Amino acid sequence: MRSTDYYAAIDLGSNSFHMLVVRLVAGSVQVVSKIRRKVRLASGLQEDGSLDAEARKRALDCLAIFADRVNDIAPENITAVGTATLRKLKDSDPFLTQVRETLGHPLRIISGEEEAATIFQGIAHTTAYHGRMLAIDIGGASSELALGQGFQPNILRSLDFGCVTWINRFFADSEITEHNCAAAIAEVERIVNTHAKPYKEHGWDTALGASGTFKALQEIAQERRMPERITLPWLEQLLSESIQHGNIDMLNLHGLKESRKPTFISGLCILIGIFRGLQLTTIEATEGALREGLIYGMLAELQHSDVQLRTLDSLVRTYHLDQHQAARVHKVALNYYQQAPQHWCELAKDEALNLIRAVSYLHEIGLSLSYQHASSHGHYLLANSNLPGFNARQREHLLTLVQAIAGIIDDDEQPENLPEHLLLARLARLLRLAVLACQRRNDAMIAEASLSIEEDEIVLSFPEGFLEQNPYLSSLYQSESEWQQQFGGLRLG
Repeated sequence: MRSTDYYAAIDLGSNSFHMLVVRLVAGSVQVVSKIRRKVRLASGLQEDGSLDAEARKRALDCLAIFADRVNDIAPENITAVGTATLRKLKDSDPFLTQVRETLGHPLRIISGEEEAATIFQGIAHTTAYHGRMLAIDIGGASSELALGQGFQPNILRSLDFGCVTWINRFFADSEITEHNCAAAIAEVERIVNTHAKPYKEHGWDTALGASGTFKALQEIAQERRMPERITLPWLEQLLSESIQHGNIDMLNLHGLKESRKPTFISGLCILIGIFRGLQLTTIEATEGALREGLIYGMLAELQHSDVQLRTLDSLVRTYHLDQHQAARVHKVALNYYQQAPQHWCELAKDEALNLIRAVSYLHEIGLSLSYQHASSHGHYLLANSNLPGFNARQREHLLTLVQAIAGIIDDDEQPENLPEHLLLARLARLLRLAVLACQRRNDAMIAEASLSIEEDEIVLSFPEGFLEQNPYLSSLYQSESEWQQQFGGLRLG
């Protein structure tokens, strides 16, 4: 009997075939299997619209593996789609029948606009952006642009260029020169310009990229310890480095993985062309894409408007965290933050509020392993957890703040330093006070303290007699006051 506990999304792309298998755990998606094979379907596409024998064999061999993997999953929990290269084949092509027979499951050949919409959904359900979002996916034979807000894409385009087709067209001899790179970029820019007007008129607050090209750039940035926000000057610098190597086979860029070399230069040229055509300033890589969009399309119960909150709730349930304690800390931390001067620890937009909520929910996650060194355990668990809704920067800030509360809920040593980022350091000081205030784990024992800031010193004023009547909390506050002297000071009144 086939299991209804698992779900599978199969994406027959023009460069790679992907399969994602997940199950629902505590109201969130848990990935249990990923299979990716470089089939290079687009490279086998011939002028008459048929596929050469080698590409057909690679595809069918991969599909036999996929079919075996999903054989235990209920058919209604499986969705399979084909994209750009399969769109170019005639419906009567016998290869499509072979694909469906080998896979043993219905296959939908989706339009370019449906592909763009599904990619947008995949990104929207795995990030925390609620404003106007531009989603870009550079595929093997096509590239998709989707612009919308929340979970609703409004402007959808599938453009006729991809990293495999651009390799065949501009880099067939594997040579990397200024001339062929310029030609590849110019053709992308020309195509984008014909579609750019509605995107520019609508505008966007953030741009996110999903595909191997963006992952490669993210890996390079991480390896070089650079910001992960991709800019045009940095892309042009990478292009210059690539041209100096002269050949795809000789590419040896610091941070570029061997497996990404074959299509890196074409993807890089495509992205530069998109940057210029849309006049982008920055873009960030994201995890979600077509496969995630297909999965969330099958799971209506997970279509949560607040993706970060969905993730936090799932972690609370998974690790059996004390929800009442989280609520106490969250309430106190918000109160302190709102009493502090607006400029004192104001991060971009809602970032501070989201971080306060996340730390309040997760500051005790390490206790699920052990009281001893709980903050260190918590950092490890979060560093190695899937956190949909949190981008790389937000994850790093969350981890930093969890480390900064060490020594309050456990026997870890108090941190020797606070975050280098001044606003994060100040937020960490407020969060430490909120966690400390709730250590009796009793709503009635939380002091209605007022908070003010004098230069960089925090002043906490308690109701008359509170500290004298609560020696346990008083000892914690006194210890915290001594510790915070090196970071601006904490005065108790």
